[in-house]
Amino acid sequence: MIDKHNKYTFEKIKFIERYKNLATKYQFNVSESFEDYESNQVVKIISELGYESSFNKKEKFFKITETQNDYKFQYVISLKYGVAEFIWSVWENSELRIGGTWGILKEQLDGLENDKVRKPVFRNYEELKELLADAFLIYEDFKREYMN
Repeated sequence: MIDKHNKYTFEKIKFIERYKNLATKYQFNVSESFEDYESNQVVKIISELGYESSFNKKEKFFKITETQNDYKFQYVISLKYGVAEFIWSVWENSELRIGGTWGILKEQLDGLENDKVRKPVFRNYEELKELLADAFLIYEDFKREYMN
């Protein structure tokens, strides 16, 4: 469950609205999705956007971990089948404060399980870079507000 501080943070950055807008912007047919991306190319794109990431070959996801003061932020990006799924976690002094996929966080915030947001789809590296850049803007706003 999302506590008052976290709920306020998500409301302040207009998380639900921005997530829905992002998903709508990248709502292409899954049959057009870019499934054959190379993980090293994605790591390079993430690096160009200003983040250091690692790729988990077994689980096939990219992970960014940042520490600020007593907080550890983890951002996991899954790109299976050319569909982007974002997962955030925040720890304070090694205690998990919040975590989940953007879809689950949205449901916990608005309580609307039947109002699912379709995950963004990308068709090439250019769209992926643009999609990630848009998602990182939301992430940066979240971190900034969370720390306040």
